[in-house]
Amino acid sequence: MSKMIANLAQHQGKGAQFWAYVSPQNDTSTAVTKWAVKIEATDNNWIGIITSDNPKQILQTPNLSGIFKVTVTASGSRFPEKNLSHTSDSKPDIGCNSNCAAMVGIVATADANDANYWTVWDAVC
Repeated sequence: MSKMIANLAQHQGKGAQFWAYVSPQNDTSTAVTKWAVKIEATDNNWIGIITSDNPKQILQTPNLSGIFKVTVTASGSRFPEKNLSHTSDSKPDIGCNSNCAAMVGIVATADANDANYWTVWDAVC
C-alpha cells in the first residue's frame, strides 16, 4: 500500500482520486473472492469502477471534487453476490477534494458469511 500512497502523493490537484483496499482483518482476501467498488459523481456525469480483477487501479476524476456515491458489490465462498452495507462507523458515500485521494475499504465479517465497506474521505492530500 505504501507504493500506492506514493503514487497518490504525486497527485497535483487534477481531480479527486479513489482507491480500494481489502482489509487483512478476518482474512478478507479469502472470504471475499470477487468485488467491485463503483464511485459515482452525484452532480456530474462521471462513474469509475475498481474490481478485484484490477485491485490496484486508481480512479482519477476529470477535475471533480465533492460528495460521491459509493456502491460496493461482493461475493465469497460463503455468500452470493450482493451489495455490501457500510460499517456502522462509516458514511455510505465518500467526499474528496480535487487535490486529494479517498479510499474505500472492504472487510469480511468475523464468520466470513458477509462483508462490509467503509470510506475514508480525503485520505491523502
